[in-house]
Amino acid sequence: MTVFFIHIPKTAGTSFRLGAEYYFGCDNIVYDYGKDSLATSPVVIDTLYADPKDFWSFRSACAQQGASMVGGHVNASRFVSLFGVGQTLTFLRDPLQRMASEYAHFVRHYEYKGSFHDFYSRPIMHNRQSKILHGVDVEAVGFVGLTERYADSLKLLNARYGIEIPQREDNRGKKSLDAVHEISADDEAELKQLNKRDIRLYEQAVALFDQRYTMHQEGTPWAHARLVEVKPGRIAGWAWWAGESDDPVTVEVWANGKHLDNVTAVELRPGLCRLLPPRGGYVGFHLPVKLKPGDQVQCRVASTGQWFPLKPRRVPKPEGK
Repeated sequence: MTVFFIHIPKTAGTSFRLGAEYYFGCDNIVYDYGKDSLATSPVVIDTLYADPKDFWSFRSACAQQGASMVGGHVNASRFVSLFGVGQTLTFLRDPLQRMASEYAHFVRHYEYKGSFHDFYSRPIMHNRQSKILHGVDVEAVGFVGLTERYADSLKLLNARYGIEIPQREDNRGKKSLDAVHEISADDEAELKQLNKRDIRLYEQAVALFDQRYTMHQEGTPWAHARLVEVKPGRIAGWAWWAGESDDPVTVEVWANGKHLDNVTAVELRPGLCRLLPPRGGYVGFHLPVKLKPGDQVQCRVASTGQWFPLKPRRVPKPEGK
């Protein structure tokens, strides 16, 4: 098994990375932190920063080397099609606190002279976390931890992958991971305006984490699940079990608080196949329905009672009306 670690800057990634090195051993980890980084592994330089780039040769080399983890400051799209979305993991952090932490890091380590406002106003800094995960729904990612709940995140992550990565707190500018950076009211207002996608992503990730953690404490399996389409005549989505189970997920469909029917997630979803989901991509479901605009739709995993989405979705009005 090779896990793919997406190291989003200033989300406790260095602490996780060093814990992983202790558990897996440095020789069993492959890093991609850019062509000019000393941390980047030779196999990455040879296959991915050469001409032409050969991702399949890279994957084969990782398998031959017996790599337990591949990671770095990379987007999800870089390696998710090689190692699979189920083996992909990352940590997210409150977007405003993450930004303040990254600014402090640049001042401390790179002698950045600009103001905090100058730093976060640059377009490249906006919605950093959602840009890194672009193209991969947060519900599909094998594991999404939270910086603010790092100890709980490690418990869930270790349980999910059957490993024992220890807790560390490294490369931090505050006394602890849960320490809060002070942000002025004006900066906070502007940051919220500039990072709306990241804020939505983080709020969603927190809600999913809470649900998953509660179910873990209860000993109940959790499913990756998403309601993709809600229309007056049809609902559709996908679902699969987190972990090793290859059994299909049976989904209850509810509208306005009433149970309509059950469907089983066994339909092919070609658009997901690049993520290497379980069951060869046969994880989709749909149900013909008779709904009207404004009706509220929600699904539930039949065997566990896990609701998704966490809040009902409304049937939209037809376009042009």
